[in-house]
Amino acid sequence: MSFMMIFQQMLMLLLMMVIGYIMERKYLLGENSSAVMSKIVLNVTLPAQIITSFSIEGADISAAVVGRTLGFSALVYAFYFAVAWVLVRLLRAPREQRGTYEYMVIFGNVGFMGFPLITAVFGADKLVYAVLFNIVFNLLVFSVGIQMIAGGGEGGSFDWRRLINLPLGSSVLALLLFFAHIELPEVINTALFTLGDATTPLAMLILGATIAAMPLRELFEEKRVYLFVAVKLLAVPVLVWLLLKPFLPAGDIIGSILVVLSGMPVATNATMLSVEYGGDIKLVSQGIFFTTVLSVLTIPLLIAVLG
Repeated sequence: MSFMMIFQQMLMLLLMMVIGYIMERKYLLGENSSAVMSKIVLNVTLPAQIITSFSIEGADISAAVVGRTLGFSALVYAFYFAVAWVLVRLLRAPREQRGTYEYMVIFGNVGFMGFPLITAVFGADKLVYAVLFNIVFNLLVFSVGIQMIAGGGEGGSFDWRRLINLPLGSSVLALLLFFAHIELPEVINTALFTLGDATTPLAMLILGATIAAMPLRELFEEKRVYLFVAVKLLAVPVLVWLLLKPFLPAGDIIGSILVVLSGMPVATNATMLSVEYGGDIKLVSQGIFFTTVLSVLTIPLLIAVLG
């Protein structure tokens, strides 16, 4: 996959975000449209995409490789947590922003942006590796991730009811269907595939609309974001590559995919969860905006270096 083709893929996602921005600015969306679309993504299209993720034509993976991929994914996420803990202290972030910064370091756009990129670079049959990584993502984001967003990372009370949600349940169901060798009826599978395809454009429209609701100058007010962006897009994937190098041989598909996914911008669901749980919408919008725009350059460079 050439640098230009990957660059074009990134521009396509950026264009969706710009369309959402224009729609909000031109008052084509209702007052609570972002909140409504967020609920649709979190409770309908994203669960549909997760459930059908193992049904992609050409995907052929053994239970042993599934376990191996999940294990390395868990290792990478443990590393993210360590990096996030160190970074918020280096940034000297205010107590109320620590959880948001930690969330933005740990959780990248591995689904909405990662899935189409992995498909374009490695082939549709390799998407299952990204899906497994995304299962660990969902197990964490809808448990400790919500805690970070809602409580600011410091002193927020834990509510076990947040663990009961459709994305997390869909992740568990997808694994159960795989290990039980259960195939959904074709009509159901097709309907879920169609719904799942709406996840990426809706997520990018939500992001664009959320940014449009902010005064443009506010995007540049938080100076800590600039250092955060450098760590998120450049330092983290390099460090993950160094972390995995002793365990995986050069060119191993698991390692290559995990490194690429480590270079994704901040997860767009940070906006949706902030709307849903009363998080710092301004800060997550800044983080998502800068990492998404700059990833148009950094991700193609990262993939080119990986060869």
